[in-house]
Amino acid sequence: MGNHASLVVDLQWEKNNMDHHTEVFREDGLIVRRGQPFIITLDLTSTTNLQQKLNKSKLSAQTGPSPAASSGTKISMELNGEKEDSGWSAAASLKGNTISLKVCPSPSAPIGKYSLVLSDPSKQEADLGKFVLLFNPWCPDDTVYMEKKEEREEYVLSQDGIIYGGDAKNITHWAWNFGQFESGVLKASLKILNESLQHKKNADKDCSKRNDPIYVTRVLSAMVNTNDDSGVLSGRWSGNYDGGVDPSKWTGSVEILRQWHDSNCKSVRYGQCWVFAGVGCTVARALGIPCRLITNFESAHDTNGDLKIETYVREDGRMVKEIVWNFHCWLESWMKRPDLKPGYDGWQVSDPTPQEPSEGVMCCGPVPVKAIKIGDLTCQYDAAFVYAEVNADIITTFKLYDGLERNVVNKITVGQNISTKSIGKDAREDVTHLYKYEEGLALERQSYMHAQVCQELDLCFEDHGEIMKGSDFVLNVTVTNKTSAVKSIKLQFTSGGMFYNGKPDNETIQVYAGEHSISPGKVLKIPLKHRYLKYAPLLSTGSQLQVWALLTDMDTDARLLEKHYVSFKDPKINIKVTGNQRVGHASLVKLSVENPLPETLPECWFCIEGANLTHGEKPTRRILNVGPKETATAKFYFTPTQSGLRKLLVIFSSTKLGHIKSYVNLSISK
Repeated sequence: MGNHASLVVDLQWEKNNMDHHTEVFREDGLIVRRGQPFIITLDLTSTTNLQQKLNKSKLSAQTGPSPAASSGTKISMELNGEKEDSGWSAAASLKGNTISLKVCPSPSAPIGKYSLVLSDPSKQEADLGKFVLLFNPWCPDDTVYMEKKEEREEYVLSQDGIIYGGDAKNITHWAWNFGQFESGVLKASLKILNESLQHKKNADKDCSKRNDPIYVTRVLSAMVNTNDDSGVLSGRWSGNYDGGVDPSKWTGSVEILRQWHDSNCKSVRYGQCWVFAGVGCTVARALGIPCRLITNFESAHDTNGDLKIETYVREDGRMVKEIVWNFHCWLESWMKRPDLKPGYDGWQVSDPTPQEPSEGVMCCGPVPVKAIKIGDLTCQYDAAFVYAEVNADIITTFKLYDGLERNVVNKITVGQNISTKSIGKDAREDVTHLYKYEEGLALERQSYMHAQVCQELDLCFEDHGEIMKGSDFVLNVTVTNKTSAVKSIKLQFTSGGMFYNGKPDNETIQVYAGEHSISPGKVLKIPLKHRYLKYAPLLSTGSQLQVWALLTDMDTDARLLEKHYVSFKDPKINIKVTGNQRVGHASLVKLSVENPLPETLPECWFCIEGANLTHGEKPTRRILNVGPKETATAKFYFTPTQSGLRKLLVIFSSTKLGHIKSYVNLSISK
């Protein structure tokens, strides 16, 4: 309720927000969506002459630091209910001493903070209050319109989700708290737009262009990282996270966005691809753009634009260069593309992880998924870079000490098991077919180019399943002689830590080299023993154990290269929630986890988080010295604030075990 002179204004924000699907925001105030009307009331009980002047009065909606009609940031409306050229309309109706103003923003209006001002014929103005205008996936005339209800509920309203990682053969997953409706998140999202380079260069032009989700998505892609501006997150992939937070410890976006907003836009440390994508998805959904998080396995990073990834292997079997990520996360946002030729509406790829500059700024997209599939590399924005991530050729070369080079057959295929969370359930949906056709032609070409070695020998790692952290294990490698003659071969193996972005973690753990003879049609099996004490340092950095195998045919000098990731299984976090989960009533959750390592865990922490469960906070419990096979326990109380299906996220952290994540689905009743 607001008051200007004797004019009493009721924005009716609770009812309007309910009608506009914004009642879930934990913010007091009017939050509406474009293309849909809202109603405010004016009490005229003690106001003179305004009733007579109303028919000649005008209503204006203003946004930005310098609202102007020429840029579409100041819209003037007659109160006759007719649609203006701007696409806005306003109508007034009188009942007793109360006037209802029905305002309908244009479905193509700029989003952002607005002021409503009523002016009478004598030029006197009354400030009616402020509101926030968002994109509207429920409106058929909005370019972000999404027809299916279940898709809107998943990609706009859902406050939590699942992120996929690991590697193509051992896909892992963890829950993420997007929390786009938590207190402070909308303020931070709008501030992100105001801190952009575009806004600082020309604020009026920037606010005017916020009518376009293509433009807004591109701004967000640049602003979620801090490479060129006062963006949200600093990235780090070195394994040393002093002065910040280990990226694998984050469980959601809320704390990150609040910290950035409350610190006067000081960058939050640190992020990696899933954190950048998680924060970007939160902001997009908060602003009303349907958005989902995508994971691509064996994701290529093309640095020179030739759609090829050049990799070198030294004569001792060690990798010299490789730019293929085990997995990489980006975003898809749903919108029309009137700037492109027909057929490119729908999901658009954008990527806030800083990799390569686009038009001089570290951002990527949006580019239609459909353009990636058909290989339209001229399509805006950054089609060639995204295409390479899922379709680049890998050229592997064996580099001899004398400077000579030999080609190597590499069985790695870029762009595998492209994944996102399924609609309405915690299951993985494979969307690879949306990005690329089946690899028939590529595989046919590869087998033609390297027919000799592929026909004569086969090299592979045996599937060992997941290895529990702390265990010693044996990894078997097999070589099959598919010919009718004895084959003399040389085998080289290198084991070492590798971050998910293809960069080595630390010094090589072990190297093996040996020569063997294989009888016709026989299989040679080589056991590679790995001990916990050797790979223990990897657990605290979040990197994987990667094993390379290089086979050399001693007769033909042909070479075959294969790599394998070892996934270490986390101990299970036992989660027990007691009592009936109801809005406004405290619930108790009991947590326990067993230490699987053959040594003591010092300095351990339990932490919980959940949208509409923990008020955007992350309660923490510290535990000292958990011995081998001992169990760490903790208890937390939380009070739900909204009904519906919610995820309670749990993380157990320790310096030697790393960060273990789990979650439980809760059905909160009113």
